[in-house]
Amino acid sequence: MAGADADLDMVSGLLDELRELASASGRSRDQGRIYDFRVRWGIAIAGRLERLAHYHAAGALAPDERVRYEALRARLRESLPLMDRLAVPRPRVPLV
Repeated sequence: MAGADADLDMVSGLLDELRELASASGRSRDQGRIYDFRVRWGIAIAGRLERLAHYHAAGALAPDERVRYEALRARLRESLPLMDRLAVPRPRVPLV
């Protein structure tokens, strides 16, 4: 599916950034950076992640994209406490 790899890369990269921001709890966090992240995160999970979920449900992802999507959903599940810690929205797509 055209664009699925880019969507997977973007959401995965944002998950990496979420982990980095959440691990900064002992240091003073840059509130501007967190705000910027929240905006990009919201756009990604409302747009790109929702699109991936749609393509997955429709069976339109290539086998390697399906594997990557399943791994991404597992990472999202594991990151739910971090989302809560930084007060970013949780994904609305099924994570199981």
